[in-house]
Amino acid sequence: MRWASGFWGLALFLRNCGAVLALLPVLGACHRDEPAPVAHPHYELGAAWHGAQGWFYPSEQFDYRMTGLATRQKAPASGLSADGEIWSAESMMGAHQTLQLPAIVSVRNLLNGRIVRIRLTDRGPEGQGRIIALSPKAADLLGMTADTPVEVIEDEVASRTLAEGLGERPAAQSISAAPVGEVRETSLSDGSSHVYGNDSSVTTASVAVGPLPATWMQGSPGPSGLYVLMGIFSGHAAAAGVALRCNGTVLHASEGAGLEWRVLGGPYADIAQADAALDHTRLCGVEGARIIVE
Repeated sequence: MRWASGFWGLALFLRNCGAVLALLPVLGACHRDEPAPVAHPHYELGAAWHGAQGWFYPSEQFDYRMTGLATRQKAPASGLSADGEIWSAESMMGAHQTLQLPAIVSVRNLLNGRIVRIRLTDRGPEGQGRIIALSPKAADLLGMTADTPVEVIEDEVASRTLAEGLGERPAAQSISAAPVGEVRETSLSDGSSHVYGNDSSVTTASVAVGPLPATWMQGSPGPSGLYVLMGIFSGHAAAAGVALRCNGTVLHASEGAGLEWRVLGGPYADIAQADAALDHTRLCGVEGARIIVE
């Protein structure tokens, strides 16, 4: 009886396995590989977007220079960055909250002095406490093991070249659509000209968008003091009011354009303290504060 029950149990097991094996071709036929993303690099500015703690307002800027904290970038769900490039963990890419895309920047690790050159292609990071996100490859070359104090400097010439080569030309498009025979557009800066008419097709300029070299160079480290910049003001009274509410210090600013006073909190012993101070600024009524390194 034992042998018989064992035999029938084995037979039942084999029959069930056969049913499962018979289903495998059907399941395989139902599976479809996701199509690979297709790159379409283009100029991107985009509308305001909401991050983890507030809004960000993208704007065109070619002289960007800022200190703050860098973090590691996560892969976009679609496989494409905001400007239509294929994202790769091995590429020298990054994300920025507000700069036009793409843009070329140098990032210096303020702890070890290493410098990498990357192309900003995506939006992020979502938190106001971080100013830039680097691809895993760029972060590794920079020597980042965690969120890291950095200085970010934009390459104005390279970034303008990308913007002009990949960007739309709204003035040319509107002229082309007008019912006129011919219109000549002349640059006031270099004297160059272009003719638009009803019979001409308007195309945008194009530039090659290739991978940047995966290299780093050695610079000098520092500074490394962590502060929270609560705002820059034209009047001392306004700055003093924010400093009083948020336990900050009023200092004379050098930004110009009538903004003569800034309010700082810190210095802080580590990133955790700086993050906590940044969170506190929202509780005391300050929006848009950020962590800086001085």
